Amino acid sequence: MRKRGKKRNGKRGQLRISFGMLFSIILIIAFIAVAVYAIIMFLNIKKCADTGMFKQDLQEEINRAWTSDSSSEIFSGNLPSSLDYVCFVDVSEEGRGEHKEYYDKLKKYGYSPQINMFFWPLKNTCEGQRGFEIKHIDIKKITAEENPYCIKSIRGKVEVKIEKDFYDALVKISKIS
Repeated sequence: MRKRGKKRNGKRGQLRISFGMLFSIILIIAFIAVAVYAIIMFLNIKKCADTGMFKQDLQEEINRAWTSDSSSEIFSGNLPSSLDYVCFVDVSEEGRGEHKEYYDKLKKYGYSPQINMFFWPLKNTCEGQRGFEIKHIDIKKITAEENPYCIKSIRGKVEVKIEKDFYDALVKISKIS
């Protein structure tokens, strides 16, 4: 005669995980997710800080040239590698030259007349750092042939020539030849 309801020596067809073990796995996943998020946020903060420092250092170098009788300096600054160009623009004039399409996008965003420098691509810049007013530069001379006048960032490094002649009231910026 056969016995009904016979057990199979304590073996079951499914995996049993205790509540404590399941809770520990969930906590580990949550801690890893928070750590990855924090690292990404710190990298974004660094990118924004680098952009702000570039603008501040450039303005200080321009101020130094502007207060002198004449000057010819090479400014070297670092930008995040996600930014390809630093551009100078005269928004009161029409766009022309190699980077005219950048000008058209700037106009679409409604940039104010005080903005004369921006970083490209706009989508890779931090909020509030898409455009700046750089004081004491001769934007008419800088953008005489190209508007905007863009200087390429090579592996996060930008070099510009800052010049002021004895007879000029404002500073001119140009590419390193």
